[in-house]
Amino acid sequence: MKKKIISTILAVAMTTSLLAGCGSSASTPAQDTSAVADTDAEVEAKADTNANAAESTADSTESTDAVEAETSEPITIKFWNGFTGSDGDQLVELVDRFNSENEYGITVDMDITSSLDEELSSAFAAGEGPALLLSSSAYRFTYGQYMQDISDIFDKTGLDKSDFIQSYLDYCSEDDSLYLVPFQIVSFYLYWNKDLFEAAGLDPEKGPTTWDEYLEYAKKITDSSKNVYGSGLCYGYNYQMAHTIQRFGGLAVTKDSSGKWQANFDSNSGYADFVNTYKQLVDAGDNPLTDDTDSMMTAGQLGMTINGPWLTGGMDTAGINYGISTIPTGAAGNMNSCEVLGFSVTTVASDAEKLAAYRFIEWWNTMDANGTCPALEWSVTNGYPAYMKSLMETDAYKSNEKVMSMTNTDTSAPSDFIVDASFPGINAIINDVLPQLVQPVLFDETKAETALGECQKLADDIVAQYNN
Repeated sequence: MKKKIISTILAVAMTTSLLAGCGSSASTPAQDTSAVADTDAEVEAKADTNANAAESTADSTESTDAVEAETSEPITIKFWNGFTGSDGDQLVELVDRFNSENEYGITVDMDITSSLDEELSSAFAAGEGPALLLSSSAYRFTYGQYMQDISDIFDKTGLDKSDFIQSYLDYCSEDDSLYLVPFQIVSFYLYWNKDLFEAAGLDPEKGPTTWDEYLEYAKKITDSSKNVYGSGLCYGYNYQMAHTIQRFGGLAVTKDSSGKWQANFDSNSGYADFVNTYKQLVDAGDNPLTDDTDSMMTAGQLGMTINGPWLTGGMDTAGINYGISTIPTGAAGNMNSCEVLGFSVTTVASDAEKLAAYRFIEWWNTMDANGTCPALEWSVTNGYPAYMKSLMETDAYKSNEKVMSMTNTDTSAPSDFIVDASFPGINAIINDVLPQLVQPVLFDETKAETALGECQKLADDIVAQYNN
């Protein structure tokens, strides 16, 4: 079974004080240390003397003072998420640390649940629920009416908006409104078995960078006498299919010149090339027709596969000597397809709770005196690429071979995953359309062009729901 992130798309270093956003200049709460004047004249003189200085610092301190005032009294905020795995244990530790170390009297009361959707639906319907939510950015399509616009978080905290990779912020936004602040970047990667590479006479330290190389390597690795296959593409793993097919033919849904959504299946030569490449691997005996490539990879029977970062746990446990890289580039060019999980503040939150939630998000992304922060610790511990440029420049990040191998250092590369990031119907495209492209070609000998035409009809019906 594939591990699932709790979201509508995938079912999925600390600081003692708030000094500065990772890589940004220090920002501490302003304090009024001026003495009380004895006379009106002295008051006026002091006002004149400090006027220019006050004006120059007003923008940076006014919002911070407001947050300080709102959170000076002890406050408890509810925080819900679906991190029920081992990463949830780390999240518990980090939240406990915030509760014990923050200077604002804030207590984050966290609830981790495996039924996040159900609990949110019931709570929101009753006008209840958490003030702070951690979820997929796709929740803005399902629960957007319960999410506050948090665009002002960069004004009311020391976080530097320019330090956040813009394509990830775009994932968390609609129009000019920001609904989430990135927390975790989830993508898929190429894994290869170094021992099988070496046995096949290939460089075990380098995976293929093109799909021509992928085909070549797969053929060299396959050894039917040992039940070893060079390639591990899985027709039943829709997310693997989506990340891979996108490299060949680009996004399945985009906007046309009039701003309407349009599907891009019919006559998509890149998509046809992908399914024909997949069929070529199968027909040559270099790729098994199975819906469980994970277990074969951890058993040492696959030379290469494509999967998310959670595969590393099984590979490590099985003692597989493996390499990781970004997925080989296809005709569609450089891209960084991913999903973004993030923090959001719900409409349940009062103004004071919203500001307290801002303080927690700021703390999560804030460097301490030792040059680390929760965001950095989470990234290097769990193997997820950073969403802030400054984190990528730290020694802890750059020295982590695993996380660096998963990082697309071109921060300008588009991050949309299979559809334009603003298209709400991504689930239907992945789960209802893509299987009708891949499986008929593999099992029914359907021509790729014919399958693409049928997929266009299905996708057109889906797209039409969002063009009204």
